[in-house]
Amino acid sequence: MSTLLLQLTSLRRAPTKYGLAPHKPILLLAVINGFEKGYLWGKEVPISEELLTSFHDYWKLLVNTPHDANFSLPFYHLSSEPSGIWQLKCLPGKTVPITKSNSIKSFRALRETVEYALLSEEFAQALQNPVSRNEIKAALLERYFPVKALLITKTPVLYSEAVKKDILYDPAENYARKVIRQFEQMNQEEREEELILRSHIFKKAVLEIYDGRCTISGMKIEFGRNVSMVDACHIVPFVQSYDDTITNGLALSFHPSPCLRSWPGFGFRQLPYSGSSPPHRSFPGGGYPAIRTTTT
Repeated sequence: MSTLLLQLTSLRRAPTKYGLAPHKPILLLAVINGFEKGYLWGKEVPISEELLTSFHDYWKLLVNTPHDANFSLPFYHLSSEPSGIWQLKCLPGKTVPITKSNSIKSFRALRETVEYALLSEEFAQALQNPVSRNEIKAALLERYFPVKALLITKTPVLYSEAVKKDILYDPAENYARKVIRQFEQMNQEEREEELILRSHIFKKAVLEIYDGRCTISGMKIEFGRNVSMVDACHIVPFVQSYDDTITNGLALSFHPSPCLRSWPGFGFRQLPYSGSSPPHRSFPGGGYPAIRTTTT
């Protein structure tokens, strides 16, 4: 364990004009959070909405420098650590495209080429043990974020919780105004990750309101850990309204036939990718599926 702690507190971090890059320890804290919450449990760390959301939660909480909150950078560059604690498993026939500066090109490039990261055996076992996991978390906070570490113990309001509150309680016009203003201040990579984060929170909020049941058929089908046949959809497409508020959401079954039998004349379709923003369905069962009602 002492060797592992030394490896984790001696990460290679890129020097920048704002100081050493905080991305790697932030991602590792998000991984620890995944083990705490149960959506991570073995050696494999997939690229998921939950992990990306946790990454941004920790970033907003602990980072106070102007670095870009780019999830793909540490997910890729942790594989260069000489300790071997993090290795990338690419999809069959795929290689990670990199820039001239030997960095990952984009979040989309990461998602389209990498299946998951593989933790070292010692690291994975330590994260599965609550005692050693807490020890690792404390060591990361003390080493990389000593000033902000106290915030973790005070149960702060996380960024994702604030977004969920806006989704549940904000008027649609006010929510859209906030999102548009935020997107105007972001680069393309930041906007892409913010879309996925908000997609994830929107989906969870809508499914909670509807108790995981299809709005039309009342059907509720779940398979094991966080797998459901019902998804959250927008009534007015997000790319038109920038509206994730709960009044613009419905829970619908993946399979249209129960809906069509229960509500004649109702149809839905996926909004095509216009090129002005990333495709919304970024992960299986997630994203921004757009729906429209039609009459026959």
